[in-house]
Amino acid sequence: MSKLSHRFLVLSFSVLFIVSTVILLIASTATIPAPAWGGYLDMGIVILIALAGFAIYRGSKSVPRYDASYQIALYLLPILLVAMWIYRNILDLNILLPGVAWRTYLFLSLLPHALDTWKMEGRS
Repeated sequence: MSKLSHRFLVLSFSVLFIVSTVILLIASTATIPAPAWGGYLDMGIVILIALAGFAIYRGSKSVPRYDASYQIALYLLPILLVAMWIYRNILDLNILLPGVAWRTYLFLSLLPHALDTWKMEGRS
């Protein structure tokens, strides 16, 4: 992979992940049910996220270090839980929790590989 494709892959994964999370937050805070096309759009984005995630995982040539990922997880999970507790009155947790669960798992699973893929630029 070229230098551009490594960074493009990580950036596209990040942008898709953020867009999918925004759709999840909109759906979980909506006072009326979200339109059906929003669910189809999110599923299409999820497929693209999975494909980008597999490519990042496969593109990571070495065994990644987990130091930075551990530090991010150390702060991200408590912040996420506190935010859900603060906004619990306006969130539909039946929509939010399953979405947050798989997004958090995927994010934390791929983070070391994404960081390794991103840092591959300096080693090339």
